[in-house]
Amino acid sequence: MTKTVRSSFLSNMKATCKINSPGPMQLSPKTVSAHINRLISRWPSDPVRPSSVSVQTYLKTRLPTSSPSATTQSQSQSQIQSQSQSQSQQPQLSSSSINALYSLLENRYEKQYPLPQNLRHPRSAPSHYDDVLREFSEAPGRGWVKRMMEKVKGVLRFQ
Repeated sequence: MTKTVRSSFLSNMKATCKINSPGPMQLSPKTVSAHINRLISRWPSDPVRPSSVSVQTYLKTRLPTSSPSATTQSQSQSQIQSQSQSQSQQPQLSSSSINALYSLLENRYEKQYPLPQNLRHPRSAPSHYDDVLREFSEAPGRGWVKRMMEKVKGVLRFQ
């Protein structure tokens, strides 16, 4: 009895989700590439975060590659096989993932769920988050001496 219920459930799921047929959830590699390139160009760079772990670097690894050209034919067979294995291990971004990246880029959630003012400016330290933002904007331009002075001031807590 359970086998019959399970098989009918799976057949209903396949019919409703259209698992084996290309649908709106599967984008062509050309479309995915266009969306990723648009996201890379519009995504703001973070001066504090190293470029090796930036969103742009991650998105560049998810770009679908084209077919091998004449220049890549000169590569050894082992290099081509290792590249194809690494590409098969990295799944292509789905349309829902691309939509989530666009929603983060456009601040949809910040607009939909705004923070109350007492959360942004708590009574105990009203300027705390503004100071953190100022510190992040100043940090990339500091020299070595200025960084060391800030560390010492943080340890000794001058007021």
